Amino acid sequence: MSSRRFIEAVEPVLTLMPTVPRPNRPVSLGSRLIWTFLAATVYLLLSVTPLYGIVASSSSPLFNPLVAIIFASTNGTLAQLGIGPIIIAGIIMELVAFSELMDVDLNDPKDQARFTALTKLVAIVIAMFEGAFILSTHQVVAASPTLAFVVWLQMLFGAIIVILLDDMVSKGWGIGSGISLFILISIVRSIFQSTFLPVTVGAGELLGIIPALIAAIYNAATTHALAPLLSVVYRFNLPGLVGLVSTIVLGGFIAYVELMEVRIPLSLVQYGGYKVSYPFKVMYVSVLPIIFTAYTVALIYNGLYFIWATYNPHNANALLNAIACIRTVSTARFGTINEPCTSSLIYYFTVVPFNMTPQYVVVHILMYIALSIVFAYLWVNLAGLSAEDQARTMVTSGLSIPGFRTSARSLAMHLRRYVNSLTFTSGLLAGLIAALGDVLGVYGTGIGLILLVEIIIQYYTIAMQEQLFEAYPGLKRILGVE
Repeated sequence: MSSRRFIEAVEPVLTLMPTVPRPNRPVSLGSRLIWTFLAATVYLLLSVTPLYGIVASSSSPLFNPLVAIIFASTNGTLAQLGIGPIIIAGIIMELVAFSELMDVDLNDPKDQARFTALTKLVAIVIAMFEGAFILSTHQVVAASPTLAFVVWLQMLFGAIIVILLDDMVSKGWGIGSGISLFILISIVRSIFQSTFLPVTVGAGELLGIIPALIAAIYNAATTHALAPLLSVVYRFNLPGLVGLVSTIVLGGFIAYVELMEVRIPLSLVQYGGYKVSYPFKVMYVSVLPIIFTAYTVALIYNGLYFIWATYNPHNANALLNAIACIRTVSTARFGTINEPCTSSLIYYFTVVPFNMTPQYVVVHILMYIALSIVFAYLWVNLAGLSAEDQARTMVTSGLSIPGFRTSARSLAMHLRRYVNSLTFTSGLLAGLIAALGDVLGVYGTGIGLILLVEIIIQYYTIAMQEQLFEAYPGLKRILGVE
């Protein structure tokens, strides 16, 4: 049975998927802003509404704050799963479509509707399994076995609401996509908390750097000592001045790099060889490779932690100690904590361990760069971004290289050195920024900062485009937007 027949066979199931209808007519910018604000409000309510029936103090070493920021999830709330199911389902379906494992014509409205509904179904199935996994690994602990199913249902309900909110925003009721909106909210909230939140953590230290700095200045003035001021310069696993400065500097650098382009001279065949330039972003593959990198590191850590917890919880096996060794230590700031042994492999897959060493910093940076570059090349070839794919698109659009034959093969040969160089560069930069963000304590993490800048640029571009279309409505017809 072909993939197309499979989609048609499951169409009765796909019609049962909850969906948001597209608007019958173009929605004004003001109305789209209101709908976007409502979607953001509902998401925020989900992220502050605790799951009924869980132990409030539940925590797990498998809970990864970095992955939580990327997936816009909040531990112990209705937004526990965040946009994780949507992103994972989207990546799976995109790879299936581009690798031609599924015979689907995305230019056909019927096929496109089926494909979208199937992606939504996959996202709901992923949410079901992810919720069960979170409960089984005690990332969320139910107060009783009876309530575990109730907690699972709440996580699934929250995931479906997020899927529908993304559906609403993406179909033209809002601005941009729901995924971008929720990631933006998640990162901005994390940065805001790291900067301004006046709550105490650990040994009574203030979380936000601004309240901590005010308290440090007051203590320094009353004690006539510099120690209080020096204590906020770099606060390990807490927001510090180094992290604040690094956030500003790295944010500016990311914005600069994101706006950089390499322009390739081409000509329009149908207009007598009229010269044009085709732009390629320096961050060619964007942030996806580093998201894959972070997720891979988290999965490896979880696997190593499972080996330790199952086969070597007392660190009695010398061979397993080289793979996974975790010891319990007492700290003045955070009480009793688990930290990986520096001689163990799991140490280098721990994101910013308490016992960070120069060796860890070097390995962490090199590992992130290497993995990010590998995933960049994989994504380019799987997602239709290779030189051959770009060449076919350009030839279809009537573009050619001045002085060369108008063929996809010759154009691909010319583009290959650009695409390969940009793939390597974007992977390297993304890995370097993410790793430095971890080490320097960047607010919202290095990956989050890349996402934040990209989404802000995306929203700025959309806003400028919408203003232009409202001022000159005829442009929509000319550009084929309507």
